[in-house]
Amino acid sequence: MTQIPVAEPMADGLVADEAGADEAVRADLAKAFERAVTGIPPMLFVLPDGFHELPLQPDSADRAAAAEAFARELYPNGDEELWRTNAPAFAAMGEMTAATGVAYAAMGVFDNERGGIATVNLTIAATASDHTDPETAALAIREVLVRDEFNDSRWLNLPSGPAVSRITVTRFPLDPALTGGAAAELVQGQIQVYVPFPTGPFMAIVTLGTYNMEAWVEVSEMAAVLVQTIEFPRVGEQAAVSG
Repeated sequence: MTQIPVAEPMADGLVADEAGADEAVRADLAKAFERAVTGIPPMLFVLPDGFHELPLQPDSADRAAAAEAFARELYPNGDEELWRTNAPAFAAMGEMTAATGVAYAAMGVFDNERGGIATVNLTIAATASDHTDPETAALAIREVLVRDEFNDSRWLNLPSGPAVSRITVTRFPLDPALTGGAAAELVQGQIQVYVPFPTGPFMAIVTLGTYNMEAWVEVSEMAAVLVQTIEFPRVGEQAAVSG
């Protein structure tokens, strides 16, 4: 894998790549949530350092162009061949992600300071909800989540309003044929935060996940910081926020 230049540490044991830090500055006023689904009120958030936005454009030509730009951002020290050969995979990844109802997706790439690379996936989706009060909606979500003994569910009081988090760690046994007969497993940590819109009957679902569990503490910190930046501007406010 192409070596990634590093910048200042984000947290102990994990540093953002240089290109990612620049992207965070450009995206500092966040992203409008309205992309492929109409009728959803705007939602803004600050993209963490080290993350690159995945191409979710509905038009295949636009998605292909965005995928090539994504490859260039992800591998700033790469060459034309590397960017060209990786772009189709990123375009396909974006297409599959968008098909699941995700409105925004990004990938974080970090030097884990152990001679390797840690990757973190970020998605934000919205689902219709019949709530008229965000607190009532959050209470209902938490009531469902706490019934599963494998969920670590917690109530959150965010600047944007009430929310509920869920933390899970899933183990996937690997086929012995792929490991030379040795028993092995793949471990995924995932943090989901359910945030009811105060501006309409929708529930935002923010998900950060990683298979690099050595970076789990830092991923948790990133999730905590990200959800603190969420805003739901009302009609007429978005232009002022974005300007």
